[in-house]
Amino acid sequence: MATREPIYEAFWDLLLNDPRLAGVFVTSGRFLPHFTEPAPEQMPALFLVEKGESWDKAGKGIPAVRVLRSHVVMYAWNGADKQPLPSTLCNNMLDVLDDIVEHPDNPGNVQTLGGLVEHVYIVGQIEIYEGLLQEVSIVVVPIEIMLP
Repeated sequence: MATREPIYEAFWDLLLNDPRLAGVFVTSGRFLPHFTEPAPEQMPALFLVEKGESWDKAGKGIPAVRVLRSHVVMYAWNGADKQPLPSTLCNNMLDVLDDIVEHPDNPGNVQTLGGLVEHVYIVGQIEIYEGLLQEVSIVVVPIEIMLP
């Protein structure tokens, strides 16, 4: 049976070590502070938050399909002048995350964390708070990891 912590570590390492993200985020971690806590010079910031899991069993004696759920949360400082546009910051961060998770450049085009899991994918509603009423933009991306 696959264990959780090595899977979350592998996903986090994938995000942090991808050359498209390397050096982009000033702050990163697996603990999510409130968006007012990182100072402007500590942004953009990237966080991974575990949100739960599901076990679906089709019947007696049939192994469960296990899915880990998490959120990738990104903060970006807009500044008082809102330049660049908050939506531009959000879209640029999302484009890179899309490429890492959804286009891993393997024959099946499936992110498996090197064979550790069946599939990592973005699922559901992505929440975008553009920072129009505050100076921080927030992006919350739901991620599901299907275990073997």
